[in-house]
Amino acid sequence: MKKIVFVSLMMADKMNKRKYPVEGNSLIEYQGELYYAINSVLAKTLQDGDDITVVLIETKAGDKAGSENAKKFMEELDEIKRNSGTNAAIDYVIIPSEFITSREKLNSLYLKLIEKLQYGAELYADITFGPKILPLMIFNVMQFGEKFFDCSIGNVIYLKAEFRNNEIVEGTQLICDYTPVYLLNSFTSTIETSSGEKAIEAVKVLLQD
Repeated sequence: MKKIVFVSLMMADKMNKRKYPVEGNSLIEYQGELYYAINSVLAKTLQDGDDITVVLIETKAGDKAGSENAKKFMEELDEIKRNSGTNAAIDYVIIPSEFITSREKLNSLYLKLIEKLQYGAELYADITFGPKILPLMIFNVMQFGEKFFDCSIGNVIYLKAEFRNNEIVEGTQLICDYTPVYLLNSFTSTIETSSGEKAIEAVKVLLQD
């Protein structure tokens, strides 16, 4: 299966591997230690025949790390693949980006991302790191893929942790599967009703257990 994974890379210099529990979805919980939360999902879902393109968004910010953290991601996922014993093919694309401060920079990055879409692909995202605008942009890219490239949605992952003195407080790290948040956003963009009240009722029906 064709899978495309969008990852906003960590900009800081220091990354440490940790075991990350998953909230509410044990099917994607990896027992080993990881740098990047999305690799927990990929470790649990790699299959023979998978063709995976990982799009690594590297935000440049002075002398902050970017390329080194991209290397960590690639080495980590390559090791997961070796340990899985599958014949999955993995291709990495690094997209350097300046910190977005203008419409021109936003448009440039958006075009680079949608150009990586392929018909019928399953889309994944790790929105943990990077500037706050990247999750919004990645959501838009995924919606573009659903609408124009017949893509489906895998998982949207965010890593939650508490910090003290710039260090993670051990035991607070948690992988959150924010796919339902993306799906709500997608639903809102496609719903058609004659009033706001009817739209709210439609959402209530959608959210019923």
